[in-house]
Amino acid sequence: MTDNPDLTGNTEKTPAVEIRDIHFKGITASQIAVGVSVAVKNPMPVAVSLKKIEFTLYRIANEGDAEKDDYLGEGMREDVRLAPSSETLIDIDVSLVNAALLSAAAEFLTGDVTVKVAGNVSFDLKIFAPAVHFEETKKVNGLPSMLFKEN
Repeated sequence: MTDNPDLTGNTEKTPAVEIRDIHFKGITASQIAVGVSVAVKNPMPVAVSLKKIEFTLYRIANEGDAEKDDYLGEGMREDVRLAPSSETLIDIDVSLVNAALLSAAAEFLTGDVTVKVAGNVSFDLKIFAPAVHFEETKKVNGLPSMLFKEN
């Protein structure tokens, strides 16, 4: 969570976003279903309305070379109420349907896939509507990891 100093030097806690989990939900001949779990922290002592959370998923094709990352799809959710001083977990389903899926599906079947999630969350605080940008890279467990998971 970040502290933003105001003009008087005081710090105020602002909402923060963290990607908790990305998991494959299923594969068909035309699409891959992915679930993204996003934790949104509301440190304020009042309820806050999350106007919109939206993000883009990329498969990391070559570490350190963002231009070679493959676009996979987008996710969005609107109008989520965040309780005071809380953390809310939001699950967003994403259907991935493009040419990059063939290589992502092959990676998933043989090992893990590295995915980047980049997006924005906008809040409605009645007086103003701040936006928070987030970007995280996560490893999504592939089929071998799921089949041979240690208990």
